[in-house]
Amino acid sequence: MSGKRHIFLLLCLLSTIFVNAQEVKKHNISADFMAMGLVGYNTTYQWYGGTDLKGVMHIDNTDFTMNIEALTEKTFSLGLTGSQAFKVCDRGYVFVDGTIHTRVFPQYDVYEVVYAGSVGYKMRHFSVQMGMFSRTMDALARDWHSTDSPVTEPFNLLYKFTYSIMGFDHKWDINLTMANYNDYEYERMWEPMFSMGGRWDFKDRWSAVAEGMLQPAGQFHGTIKFYEATMRVGVSFRLERSGMEKSPTK
Repeated sequence: MSGKRHIFLLLCLLSTIFVNAQEVKKHNISADFMAMGLVGYNTTYQWYGGTDLKGVMHIDNTDFTMNIEALTEKTFSLGLTGSQAFKVCDRGYVFVDGTIHTRVFPQYDVYEVVYAGSVGYKMRHFSVQMGMFSRTMDALARDWHSTDSPVTEPFNLLYKFTYSIMGFDHKWDINLTMANYNDYEYERMWEPMFSMGGRWDFKDRWSAVAEGMLQPAGQFHGTIKFYEATMRVGVSFRLERSGMEKSPTK
């Protein structure tokens, strides 16, 4: 199956999630906006920094997330995720995600496109997520008439395990995560990322957020040293508007 077909199928999934979100006549709507500064160290760039921006639109049980990252070593990231949750019991719910994500590396004249789908289960203190993703890599300046073709990886296992010490809905929390992806990059299944994050709701609608991460160093799984370290710190703001009327689509 070609990379273009994968992207088409994922766009269909995101569209389906969006249409389902519109079928309810009355919506509870809110949005989160997050800005974080980051500093990291690896053997390729030594010290580097950057900025992460994220916006999440919540419509009832459906989330639409866009994230942007810009690093000082001229690496740029942009992702779009649609997620829909289904409550299965009083203690937890199942969610389905579809993601399109791209990273651009101008210094190497290449870019990558990732398309991913997953299913997860979340409780108050624990979340598990499993799925598949594939990646297409190509040159930024490749001639469309060139006989060369993009490099497409076969599907890889996607996984994420998160434990919340206080509970995801608590006023403050510390969480531990092991995964092979985050909002800005994806790794192969045998190269996990380890992170510890924190959140403190210090004011109505305002939260302080932080995350420390150990992850494989190198681009496109070309690990130079086994791990690099990254630290992110920032703030999050929530905008709420409940009971907004919508016309049903059916």
